[in-house]
Amino acid sequence: MEVTKKAEYAISALLELAINHGQFVSSKEIALRRNIPRNFLPQIIAILGTEGWVEGVRGPGGGVRLVSDPDIITILDVLELIEGPIALTRCLAGKGNCVNEGSCQLHPIWAKAQKAMIQVLTDITLADIIEETAD
Repeated sequence: MEVTKKAEYAISALLELAINHGQFVSSKEIALRRNIPRNFLPQIIAILGTEGWVEGVRGPGGGVRLVSDPDIITILDVLELIEGPIALTRCLAGKGNCVNEGSCQLHPIWAKAQKAMIQVLTDITLADIIEETAD
């Protein structure tokens, strides 16, 4: 599993909006501050909007703002919104992709590693990241 640039950009855009929580920030500013391609940002904002995390207003003084609490949006939430369910290996994706599922000696190891990874991603919110970088 590899986190895509799209997911990284989504997290980065949300962090910028969380820093400016409640304020409208232009897409141009987000793109410049976070080094996100300007033509790619509207796609990301649209996805975040369908989840109800952000809202946008067009025109002068408009932009995008975070409407959800940064304390409740986890990194796992963002990754799964952008990427879909997270799986360390295909056998953990739950799609019957592993022909050795019942007898595989590695399955418990992969499952334990995935559980730990999911826990870390669940434990970290946008607010946590902002707090850690502010210190």
